[in-house]
Amino acid sequence: MNTKPIDEILPRIADEYLQKILDDFSETIDEVVNFGTHILLWDVETKREGKDNNIPSLFLRNIIELADSISVLTRNSLIDPAKIQIRALLENHFGLFYMLKENEKQRALSFMVWRAKKDLKYYKQFISENPQSKELKSKILKDEMNFDISQFFDRPEVKDVIKAKVDLLNKPEFKEVHQEYMRTSKKLKSKYPNWYSLYDGPRNFLELSNHLKKSVIYEFQYRKYSKNVHVTGIQKGFARAGKDSAQIIQIRDFEHCKDVFTSTVSYLLECYSQYLTKRIPDKRNKLTDWYRGFKQHYDKIVSESIINYKK
Repeated sequence: MNTKPIDEILPRIADEYLQKILDDFSETIDEVVNFGTHILLWDVETKREGKDNNIPSLFLRNIIELADSISVLTRNSLIDPAKIQIRALLENHFGLFYMLKENEKQRALSFMVWRAKKDLKYYKQFISENPQSKELKSKILKDEMNFDISQFFDRPEVKDVIKAKVDLLNKPEFKEVHQEYMRTSKKLKSKYPNWYSLYDGPRNFLELSNHLKKSVIYEFQYRKYSKNVHVTGIQKGFARAGKDSAQIIQIRDFEHCKDVFTSTVSYLLECYSQYLTKRIPDKRNKLTDWYRGFKQHYDKIVSESIINYKK
């Protein structure tokens, strides 16, 4: 099959001038992502004891991967989907920032306890003797799925995961944090509080943003980009709507490509600076040396990328 799209709705081949700009943006993000892989390697090569020491590394890895996906989306003028990735990147970035700011070990353990509790909530649904299992089976049957659902329940591998999570929570190093989790749950009247809420921390992402003095980013980008995640933003697909007609804005709309580009680079650089300062201070000079050459290239790309956009 070789169905061709309606070019006015989905232009798969971008204008040559526009594609050059998108390629420059993507390649510049790639350069920052590539440097991040060196930081990740330096970090995992640093000898540290305890599984909690791996948690910041996992945050960093996720941030790098999200930025890499933004590069791919940008090159293909998929700017609105890239905004969704920026929201995810900010959630990881702010979480990592909070973890590294102080009490890193305690906050890493808090994350591990929170993750274990979330996993237990999910996997226990698939154990028949658990009360949550009855509710899940009822939901599946209401979907009128025409297959035997018993194959999904009481599987040995699921039981192994549950045992591993319970064993983790019962380890001595997690006892105090687990008790704090239960205290926070009772205090906030929430069965599953956020990991950063433990020890009287921020209750939600808005409070976390305020705590980190990132309120402007939350209000003008994170909240604004929520329209790309939820159905509230679908009307932006219309440029004009009249009584008997409407004009649809093309898919792969490039309007905010420069904002997405500069934001991604900015958040990565801030993340790298914080990470190296807190986790690998002896490599901080590597970032400084690399940035000297990068900034010249970055400033050139930003100043030369002039985009005329009309709806």
